[in-house]
Amino acid sequence: MSSDAVKIIFLGGTGEVGRNMLAIESMGEILVIDCGLSFPTEEMLGVDLVLPDFTYLKERREMVRGIVLTHGHEDHVGALSWFLREIDVPVYGTPLTLGIARRRLQEHGVKSNMNTVSAPGSQKIGSFECRFVAMSHSIPDAMSVIIETPHGRILYTGDFKLDANPIDGRHTDLETLGKIGAEGVDLLLGDSTNSERPGRTPSESIVGDGLRAIFKDASRRIVLACFASNLHRIQQVVEIAEEMGRKVSFVGRSMVANVEVGRELGYLKVKGDTIIDIDSLDTVRPEDSVVVCTGSQGEPLAALSLVAAGDHKKLRVEKNDVVILSASPIPGNESAVHRVLNGLYRTGAEVFHSGNAPVHVSGHGASEELAELIRTVKPANFVPVHGEYRHLALHSQIAIRNGVPPDRIKICEDGDVIELKDGRIKRGDKVRHGMVFVDGLGVGDVGPVVLRDRQVLAGDGILICVVTIDAQNGEILAGPDLISRGFVYEDESRDFLEEAADRVADALEVLEQEGVTDWATIKKKCRRTLGEYVWQETRRRPMIMPIVMEV
Repeated sequence: MSSDAVKIIFLGGTGEVGRNMLAIESMGEILVIDCGLSFPTEEMLGVDLVLPDFTYLKERREMVRGIVLTHGHEDHVGALSWFLREIDVPVYGTPLTLGIARRRLQEHGVKSNMNTVSAPGSQKIGSFECRFVAMSHSIPDAMSVIIETPHGRILYTGDFKLDANPIDGRHTDLETLGKIGAEGVDLLLGDSTNSERPGRTPSESIVGDGLRAIFKDASRRIVLACFASNLHRIQQVVEIAEEMGRKVSFVGRSMVANVEVGRELGYLKVKGDTIIDIDSLDTVRPEDSVVVCTGSQGEPLAALSLVAAGDHKKLRVEKNDVVILSASPIPGNESAVHRVLNGLYRTGAEVFHSGNAPVHVSGHGASEELAELIRTVKPANFVPVHGEYRHLALHSQIAIRNGVPPDRIKICEDGDVIELKDGRIKRGDKVRHGMVFVDGLGVGDVGPVVLRDRQVLAGDGILICVVTIDAQNGEILAGPDLISRGFVYEDESRDFLEEAADRVADALEVLEQEGVTDWATIKKKCRRTLGEYVWQETRRRPMIMPIVMEV
């Protein structure tokens, strides 16, 4: 790497959806932008959350001057508590973003130095001169970040759409972006999430029309699930409920917390007598109530998933109730969402979702909006961010069609580094990157090896072989005894297990005759003998765990 070039290090959110995080390194200092998490796929058995790998930054912690949060969604702020435990630096963001982040930090017992910025506004962080521009998104107070560096001006859009009629009246500030473009943008890092969608993303305000029609026809209780951070959507639900004389109850820890933050900061306006506690829901007639809850992505322990399974302690969906899933599945979550929908249909409820009703619009700009932003900014160089590889590739094509030379565009993935020097970009050396898994309270104690073991256990089960030997001469004193868990049902496979035990006994007798007493060798022999026999008879490969006891 050129020692004096500005480096843009992609630690998450490029080549994937979620875990958005990047770092800008210049003159011996580092500025971090966003610190998001993602949710596990079905293959990540037992994993609760997925974080970026912070190793590159931990090894250079003395260089890190601060972290800027562009908005309050989990895929941009959700990993902050883990990051700040490792690297204690100031945090910068707009009021709502910091309000949501602060709640998360308090839940984890993490203290931080939080600094409020405004958009439009500016802030010097270390040697980095930053400017902030208002962006319209599915959460209030989103912003883009412009960073001045010795080798050029960088514009990071954050998540955005060009909503013509935003709920809060806060448009993406194209006028300011145009002025910055006239000054010269050397590198644009642009949100690619909806690059494969043609046209423009509909305004958030049209969701209100769709919800109002459903509310008007509903004869019983309405249960609506959406992202807990989508305060624009929650505001519309509250306003429609108030129009129709319905009380509103919020369910789900993150939902309740975000509503409280939104109300405290004035981003969510609710009449004093509209909200009722979930414990008081039974005191209100079903036709006079609305429940707004978490679980729009089919998360197993979220409110709507528990309701669909009939396991929620305080909320049940009954025949002729109306359930609205006001969100689209994040890629990878489709099967979980479908499972929840099936459970809801079984209750006899009337179910509305993005596939059959206008109850959701995206917070990300589609291809025409991405093109308009590129034409407005006129960047000299372009790197698409936020999305899987196809999204990045399509966004690159949009940039080419709108005036960015092909040799000034780089498609990056996590771990890649771009060097900006004298207004031009080139690739640098990759850095350590990857996924850090959170399982319960453990962080990083679940890795590829543990996941592989869990997948084996889930697929073929485990076969335990217990044998007791004489420590002096290797004589078998007891066993081998075989225990099957998730492999074969012992009562129905007794002959098979007895034959397998006999095979192991024969192999161990050979070792006994040779005077072998090393337990590691005995374990290896058990594993190999059992594995060969099991594969021969079943064509399956359970995890085989020999337990050798010496007396």
